[in-house]
Amino acid sequence: MNKQFIDINLTSISYNSNALIKNSWLVLLHYKRIPPHVGMIVNGNYNSLTIKGQETNIGLQVLNKTIQQKKIDACFIQLEKQPVFSADYQLEILQHYIKQFKSVQANYATCLSPIKLFLNEFYGLEIITNELLFELIIRLDTNKFILNYMSNSQNNNSKTLQLPCYTNNQLQEIILSETQITHKI
Repeated sequence: MNKQFIDINLTSISYNSNALIKNSWLVLLHYKRIPPHVGMIVNGNYNSLTIKGQETNIGLQVLNKTIQQKKIDACFIQLEKQPVFSADYQLEILQHYIKQFKSVQANYATCLSPIKLFLNEFYGLEIITNELLFELIIRLDTNKFILNYMSNSQNNNSKTLQLPCYTNNQLQEIILSETQITHKI
């Protein structure tokens, strides 16, 4: 598959896993592949929806160890602080939205589905059903909801985050393929 990338101009900071202890972060795992996986950290607590199911209350040490052991290209995008609701409440609602879905399923739910609900709830970002991750990040940036980003694998001096471009059809085909592999195991 021929990969094309889109450049998104964001403020980069040096990678520091301790920064993830506070605030809300989008977490892009395998962010250079199609499709990347996306989850969220709220005050050091990682949560996501996967093909295998719901991942909630994953500690930063566990996430960091997994990233290091599996040599995962990871990118962390810090969201503007939500001015009204506490981080504990945001985490509770994020987990509620993740639990609305059993797992990632083709033409039903992606890892981005609960995050879109979260962003709609706390940032008023309209839900666009077939919007892909790179499109959502561009929209978050356009609306000034991103403070900065850091990566464990990209040049820290770069002001450009490169993300792969893909179509919704490609995404659904990959989800279907991965689901079949996962259920055979």
